Amino acid sequence: MDIVTLLTGPAFWTGIALTLMVGVMAVFQRRLAAKQRSTAPGQRAIGDDRTVLEMIVEHANDGIVVQDVFGRIEWSNPAYSRITGFSAEEILGRRPQEFVLPDDVKPSDEEIASFRYDISSGILDSYEIVRNVRKSGETFWIQLSFAVVGKEGDPNLKVIVICRDVTEQNEREEALKKAKHEVEHLARHDVLTGLANRIQLAEFLHKNLQEQRERIGLLHIDLDRFKAVNDTLGHAAGDAILVHAGDIMRSLVRSNDLVSRVGGDEFVIACPNIRDEAVLAAMAERLVAALGKPFQWQDRSIHIGASVGISISRASTRYAEELLHEADIALYQVKATGRGSFISFNAELGTIHRHRQKLHAALVAAIRTDQLFVVFQPQQDITSGKILGFEALVRWRHPEYGILSPAAFFSVAEESGLMSDIDRIAARHALDGLSALRRAGWFDIRMSLNVSSYLLSEKAFVKTLRQEVMTRGLDAEDVTVEILETTLFSYADDAPLHAIQSLSDAGFSIELDDFGTGYAGLAHLAQLPIQGVKIDHSMIQRLPSDNTSQAIVRAIIDLCHELGLHTVAEGVELPEQQAFLTKAGCSVMQGYGIAQPMSLPDALIWMAKMDRAAGSPGRYLRTPVGVAPTA
Repeated sequence: MDIVTLLTGPAFWTGIALTLMVGVMAVFQRRLAAKQRSTAPGQRAIGDDRTVLEMIVEHANDGIVVQDVFGRIEWSNPAYSRITGFSAEEILGRRPQEFVLPDDVKPSDEEIASFRYDISSGILDSYEIVRNVRKSGETFWIQLSFAVVGKEGDPNLKVIVICRDVTEQNEREEALKKAKHEVEHLARHDVLTGLANRIQLAEFLHKNLQEQRERIGLLHIDLDRFKAVNDTLGHAAGDAILVHAGDIMRSLVRSNDLVSRVGGDEFVIACPNIRDEAVLAAMAERLVAALGKPFQWQDRSIHIGASVGISISRASTRYAEELLHEADIALYQVKATGRGSFISFNAELGTIHRHRQKLHAALVAAIRTDQLFVVFQPQQDITSGKILGFEALVRWRHPEYGILSPAAFFSVAEESGLMSDIDRIAARHALDGLSALRRAGWFDIRMSLNVSSYLLSEKAFVKTLRQEVMTRGLDAEDVTVEILETTLFSYADDAPLHAIQSLSDAGFSIELDDFGTGYAGLAHLAQLPIQGVKIDHSMIQRLPSDNTSQAIVRAIIDLCHELGLHTVAEGVELPEQQAFLTKAGCSVMQGYGIAQPMSLPDALIWMAKMDRAAGSPGRYLRTPVGVAPTA
């Protein structure tokens, strides 16, 4: 059977139909139209099917190879030569295994010589993607599809192979898989230490509490003097201490225990199958001793230490929060009585609970007497330098302790059900601040406000927020609602998700806050009606020196670009961090490197200074026609 006969046979049509591309047919149609225009009426446009098929195989984007049953090439089209770099004359009579397979997978000469297609194996219905090497030595990926002309035993049986270069597609898919894996790994691990994070800890405890045959113990560990060392020696020293502490904990636990980092310098070790509480006490004693030894960092000897709170499950324990709460109470008692030791939770630790009750009462009074207020931290376009808006951050003007940040009272607020009240107060102050900025002539400025899962789950929240915006003469598009990604999945029902959709429908912009510390992954980002994510400051702080943080931040930014989302970097302090983020394609930044959170009067003054410093008054100011800005 010669090639012409083969190409005009019906079996060829069966094989070619599997892989013909739209581009091939477009070329054919253009040639056909040209022939028709030059053909006299009553004559055939092209001549015969042979001409049609010759046009197809000559102009196909995919390589087409005809082989005998032993794999020897009898014919190939120009596309196959373009793909491999070998001319049709060079490969005639040879098997592809001889010249396109890389050395690490190339069969032996004996294996190549003995090769024969096994038609009964179903090759007609299969395709495969393999790594090949071009004549130039360049590696590429190719997808092979097969068609068979003839039957088993036929001496003239032919195998037609359709070859498509899928290198770019394969590399793109591999890059996305890698990025997805990095983000999903980040969702359950601490970036700095590689330990489990809160999410993985919660999953571990839930599983073991549901299946518990023995008791489960917790060690809640807090590093002593960490803040002082971090403040005096800097974040690099602080990070080194955290990694060192994590390594020690790994070395002192059992193989089935889980070590997790749950906060800045806080760790929790979960120990399943505990028969005797003395096991936990012995482990805590070893940890306190090991973490109390001097740690050598650069040319310094750093002394820290550790305090440990212990809790152990009872037959009635069903929820991880109970164990964590009891370990937290025990830890608080250790820290209150001198640190550097360990205590197991017991009924006598009710003094800790009474303290929290006192703080709760003070917080209730603070809400009633307007002790809560907000400060404003600017957000800057990372490329143009334009100030895009502010994030409103709540503070407590405590009559005894002075100005308190959320870290000092949010845990009590959450336990006491006061978070919604705090959110509402903060939102009103934030919108008042935006209204004041508008009156001062800053019409382009947006305001970001934080909303907890508690307020988000209230049915009237979106309607109330919209009314608060409208009564101040503002628009929903002027406001960004920041939501912790853990909020989306912290409730059994879908109330927060429904609220997010309602916020989006009402015109509010939505961002996921502290991205990278919770549940969200590619699937969640693609499904949510959000406009951007805020990369957690813990990752930004380690830029640009930490290679792992670099890779993860780039992956997040690239994924957000793919999904049409903007990115906000929190905690930007250094020019090197800004330079890295600019090159990586981040959209917006905020942090002490731009400005610290400030009062509303200071924010107005700061904006005016920024405007003057730009060298073109009004750069950040867009005044509607007929409206004069105030001084």
